[in-house]
Amino acid sequence: MKTEFEVVFSNINREKLVKDIIKLNGICTKENTLMKRIVFENPLNPAKSYLRVRDEWDKITCTYKEESEWILDIHSIKELETQVNDFDVMVSIFKKVWLRQKSYQETYREVWQINNEIEIMIDLWPGLKPYVEIEGEDEEIVIKYSKLLGFNYDEAIFWTSFQVYEKELWLSIDYINNLTEITFEKIPLKY
Repeated sequence: MKTEFEVVFSNINREKLVKDIIKLNGICTKENTLMKRIVFENPLNPAKSYLRVRDEWDKITCTYKEESEWILDIHSIKELETQVNDFDVMVSIFKKVWLRQKSYQETYREVWQINNEIEIMIDLWPGLKPYVEIEGEDEEIVIKYSKLLGFNYDEAIFWTSFQVYEKELWLSIDYINNLTEITFEKIPLKY
């Protein structure tokens, strides 16, 4: 499996970030787009992994993600990802083999790229302030661009958007992880 070298910084100033990306010769490769995803439980390791089918507007991906370390850092997340042709068919296949659907989720995402070295995703999840994911081929490039864009690497998040819900809204990861729907019409609320 491939290591996903990615960090998340929450509660960003989107306008300032975009200006900083452009100063570094960044280009927008995907305008702000509504994405939908269905997440399935991995029955062999439900606490540390999941499967996801995501409609990204211009492509559909199927991904297996796994937390592989005891301490979360940039080396902790492993993934397998491939493109598929049909969102509904892939979801049906997973259901036919008895995988349990955990959640349907909607988000908005815009994607930027700098020098073909790094991908920067500005995400908006229901109820949260925008946050950024910085993803590259290795740890050094992710740290480099995190610093160039003015982020404190010590404040990075390494696993899921659910950690952002915990940080911003004080919602436990277990609570968010057990929601069957996260949409802009069904926003997670403080309990």
